[in-house]
Amino acid sequence: MTGLGNRARRDGWRLDDASGTAVLVLLLISEVVAVVAGAGTIVFASIVAAWLVLPAVVGLRNVLDAGCCFMLLSLGIVVVVHLAWHAQIPLPT
Repeated sequence: MTGLGNRARRDGWRLDDASGTAVLVLLLISEVVAVVAGAGTIVFASIVAAWLVLPAVVGLRNVLDAGCCFMLLSLGIVVVVHLAWHAQIPLPT
C-alpha cells in the first residue's frame, strides 16, 4: 500500500485540515473571550482541550511542535489582553 495508506498508518487517526483548523481557531477564540472576561478556569480548560485535540489535528509526530506554537499564541493572548486592560496599549475604537 502506498500514498495515503502509509500516511494513515504512520500518523494514526487525524482530522482533515479544515475541521482541525476550525477546532483550534474556536479554542483560541474561546480563550480570548475567557481572558477578557477574567475566567481563568475557561482559559485552562481551552488549553487542556487544545492539547487533547492536537494529536488528531497534526498527528503524533508533530504534537509537541504544534503544542508549543499553541502555547505561545496563548501567552500572546494573555499578554495583549493584560496590556490593553491596563491601558498600556491603545485599543482601536
